[in-house]
Amino acid sequence: MNVRKSCWIALTGLGSLGALGQTPTLELDHFEYHPSEAITALFANGPGNAKDWIGIYPEGTVPGSVGSTIWRYVDGTGSGAFGLTGGTVLFPQGLSFAGPWTAFLLLNDGYDVLAQTTFNVVDALLPLVRRDKATHAPGEAITITFTNGPAMAKDWVAIYPEGVVPGSVSSTLWSYVDGTQTGTTGVANGSVTFGSGLATAGRYTAYLLLDDGYTVLASEPIRVVTAQNVAPSLISSSPAPGAVNGTPTARLTATVSPGSGQVLASGIQLRFNGMPVTPTVDVQTDRTVVSYVGNTLLAPGSVHVFQLVAANTIGQSFTNEIQYTVGSYTNLILPTPIYLETFDQVEEGSLPAGWVGTTYSEVQNTEPDFGDLNSLSYAGWTTVNVDRFRGTFVTYSNPENPASWGSDYQRVLRVNPWVVINSQPVTELATGRMLFGNSGYRSGASQVLWVETSDYDLTGRTDVHLGFHSLWEQNQDSIGAVEYSTDGGTNWMPVMILIDQRDIITTESGETDAEQTLFFERGDIARYFDELGMEVGGFYGAFLKSPITPALAPFIEGRVDDNPTESKRFELRRLPAADGQARVRFRLVHAGTDSWYFGVDNFGLYSIPATVVEPPTVSTALEGGNLRLAWGENAAGFVLEARSALSSGKWVPVPDVTGNSAVITPSADQRWFRLRRP
Repeated sequence: MNVRKSCWIALTGLGSLGALGQTPTLELDHFEYHPSEAITALFANGPGNAKDWIGIYPEGTVPGSVGSTIWRYVDGTGSGAFGLTGGTVLFPQGLSFAGPWTAFLLLNDGYDVLAQTTFNVVDALLPLVRRDKATHAPGEAITITFTNGPAMAKDWVAIYPEGVVPGSVSSTLWSYVDGTQTGTTGVANGSVTFGSGLATAGRYTAYLLLDDGYTVLASEPIRVVTAQNVAPSLISSSPAPGAVNGTPTARLTATVSPGSGQVLASGIQLRFNGMPVTPTVDVQTDRTVVSYVGNTLLAPGSVHVFQLVAANTIGQSFTNEIQYTVGSYTNLILPTPIYLETFDQVEEGSLPAGWVGTTYSEVQNTEPDFGDLNSLSYAGWTTVNVDRFRGTFVTYSNPENPASWGSDYQRVLRVNPWVVINSQPVTELATGRMLFGNSGYRSGASQVLWVETSDYDLTGRTDVHLGFHSLWEQNQDSIGAVEYSTDGGTNWMPVMILIDQRDIITTESGETDAEQTLFFERGDIARYFDELGMEVGGFYGAFLKSPITPALAPFIEGRVDDNPTESKRFELRRLPAADGQARVRFRLVHAGTDSWYFGVDNFGLYSIPATVVEPPTVSTALEGGNLRLAWGENAAGFVLEARSALSSGKWVPVPDVTGNSAVITPSADQRWFRLRRP
């Protein structure tokens, strides 16, 4: 379930390095990490291209020869909206595997190395040491924290000049782990403080050493710099200054460099359109993150300004204005539902009255346990308390698995900020209890599960629509589907079929070929044995009850792999065959191989009269050397696609569409674009 920047990415023209006045640099906040510990990369003197990026590879791997293990553009995103010459990039989940690694600063979506640095990921039970600050002034106190030491009384912490091997000369500073120079008490986890610090500016290394000897247990670089009178500065912000794809409500995430001192939380002031607002301020050692989320709906295309003031401990401050434009979004107006299932009155572990679940998931842990994603509780569709996804889970029934795996399903409640219903931004797609189908963090070859609802009486109802809050996340081979029947389940019709956008097969004219897409066998698609012992699966159509004909093409929707927000939506679909019918039921399907999840809340039926929709208009504008394509509110539900020739080739969904616009990076290749309603 990892996202990788692979070596097949199309390369655009390389930026020029000749104009750089200084050599690009790349450093990490530490030299050693535990698995899944957050990693922060600090870069400087880059060329400033929006698609400059940082990729992390196993040591000895040449960038481009294989996909990077983790990566981000220099603006900290997976889309590269704006360029930075310096700043920080956070990898919050770190790396899962211990070993030596190399981080690279790479040029403009290519593999030209601008700077690199090596580091280690060590087993979670091995020692680590940490400094208390990114840099220290001469004579400033230095605190070194250590964890997982062997707890021998004579274990000790020493500081040497960078490059000096412990034991070859005397250490510059040292202390036993109990904070003394006698060493009477063993300490496994603790800290020592060198009150007088280091007198001379330069680079040093702190070591945790074993039992009065020179066996290195862990190390950490230290920098001592001469105090400078440097003001705080803005490293990055979302929205970026001048952005034209702002969210429907005011949202800001700004990362501030502290300059020579430390940023004061009390020194942060934020205004929105001239009015003071109260942000969340997270003061860290080498940066401060300022966040704000408003709840007032802003008009599409309206222009707004954030004004951010930050001051540090040496009295320096800066003021930065971030002006941006709200993107085009759809305000979906819903009437009172005919029927609405919120799942809040359904007992956890059950289904609503009359709903019937079927599962062919392999169950290797037959114990029910809603705290274990691998347990019997998550073998089929079930009702579950939403708050469970604010905490942690046991994964694969092994409590010793990395902590980041256990917290990974907090992504379930991530919200796409572009969902607006009845003029209210949807800040929670699921509340109370929801229906949940799981495939991720489960043992066994496949997970296959579906649920059928009871029958709904829609006699006398017209313009029937199904609408629900969808917490779907695509993972390569997985499929999510909704079907409906008007004869009690004898015959079925499609509502939506969700698969990886890369698995959609098209005709020569670029249209979706439903039969090829749904019958094509792939090795990673789920398989199961039915009641007769026959193997079923290996192709997407195996999990559908709707007849697989070319008529299914409009219902096949390509979704983005491993994106925790892209498919978090309010799904609204017209059900033409349901009008006036007395026995309408639904079938929800999820199938995968350790492949994320499908959450459903507020499952409702609505009568929504049809309205005339004018053909959408696409506008173009140059933006920082890139091309922005935008389309209006009347294009709600349309998909932006591209191909290299107008008359032939496969239409492919354009990635990183935000709201009703997308930024296109120019390249030497010709491309055609279209809007298509699925």
